[in-house]
Amino acid sequence: MASPEQHKEAGETSGRADGQSAQPVIVSVPDYPALAPDVELLGVMQGTGFKEAQCLVRRGERFMQLTELLYRVAEQADGKSTHEEIAERITRSTDWLVSSENVRQLLASKLLPLGIVALPEDLALRIPAVQERSTSPLRINARTRLLGPDAVDPLARALQFLFAPLVLVPVLLIVAFAHAWLYVVHGLGGAVQSVFYVPGLVLPLLGVLFVSGVFHEFGHAAALRYGGGRARGMGFGLYLVYPALYTDTTDNYRLGRWARVRTDLGGFYFHLIFALGLMALYLLTGWEFLLVAVLLINLDIVYQCLPFVRFDGYWALADATGIPDFFSQMGAFLRSMSPIARWRRGNKLPDLKPWVRVVFAAYVMVTVPVLSLLLYFLVTRLPAIATAAWRSLLGQMAVFSQALDDGHAAGMALSVAQMLILALQMLGITYLLYSLGRRLVGPLWRRIGAARRTEGGGM
Repeated sequence: MASPEQHKEAGETSGRADGQSAQPVIVSVPDYPALAPDVELLGVMQGTGFKEAQCLVRRGERFMQLTELLYRVAEQADGKSTHEEIAERITRSTDWLVSSENVRQLLASKLLPLGIVALPEDLALRIPAVQERSTSPLRINARTRLLGPDAVDPLARALQFLFAPLVLVPVLLIVAFAHAWLYVVHGLGGAVQSVFYVPGLVLPLLGVLFVSGVFHEFGHAAALRYGGGRARGMGFGLYLVYPALYTDTTDNYRLGRWARVRTDLGGFYFHLIFALGLMALYLLTGWEFLLVAVLLINLDIVYQCLPFVRFDGYWALADATGIPDFFSQMGAFLRSMSPIARWRRGNKLPDLKPWVRVVFAAYVMVTVPVLSLLLYFLVTRLPAIATAAWRSLLGQMAVFSQALDDGHAAGMALSVAQMLILALQMLGITYLLYSLGRRLVGPLWRRIGAARRTEGGGM
């Protein structure tokens, strides 16, 4: 199973301030605009990387980021005010000079297509207010919720005390001391040998790692609860080529900068607490394989710190800089920065603070080549990977058959677990390549189809 991670539905925000809207312009605008029933105005975002204030709106289960002007128009859309009255109040209470035509344009091009303001009755049944984004290989796909907020929140509320400074600082000091003892004094040679020499220990080791992954997810939920938010649930899905657990921490966008970062790092903190518990259990039982689990947990933390994909380190970097989501903003950032790309249709990113712009540019320059190189290796080595996986699967089937003949239940269970891991990995690779292919070939195929229809119509 891949490293567990958090999931932020709000990571892909909408309603940018500048540039052309990716949403269709609605021609029929209500004379007395009103907010849609499922919309909540949340106010100014805290700790963003933008020069100008950005505001947050929740529509159903999604969050949207708006410029202050758009937010003020939405704020005045009470179902009783005309465009002229809205423009007058905004002009009187802000630094903008707004006309009724400006209000109508913002409603038609932004607030109505995004579903923030209710659509006119003649369009409500024919136009979806918010177009769902296509599946991205860099998001958790095939998501299945396992626990809802009512199941997660009580335990998160009970565990949030671990983030109080009087608890957190001593715990981290004890964790540091325990790990120094493990790696410097005790060592891991005997623990690793115990797993190699007793293959039956692999199954309980996988079980321990799974439990640690669940505890990791509760770290995100508890950190969010400590900051005043609430996790929307936990679940299971496919991320890149691996199955992964996730916690929906969308509510994190309502918090300040460092509260968001605390939520991002809360899983690491709980992983370290779990590792500390395993070391204590080892001292009580002498079970060496528990120390191997500690090693794997620590390697998983290092792995998740890599900011190239949407693991916890990625979200921590994004929240520290105040960018909602690097990947979903990358196209808008490039269109905003490049004179060549500015003519292209699509949203532009609002002006960033200078240091944030530098970080974002550096992130793009490093991440794009790294991901391109990884994809190249995956595609070119796919035949070898598939062949090795098939041989391993045949080998595990033979091991399972031998364990069945011997009546060795642990051996059968271990073989089945390894076959499932192989199958899930190949399924994940197939799904990743399918998603990439659909995103690359789909637009080209639609253009070809449109060109054929145009030629057919001209004959």
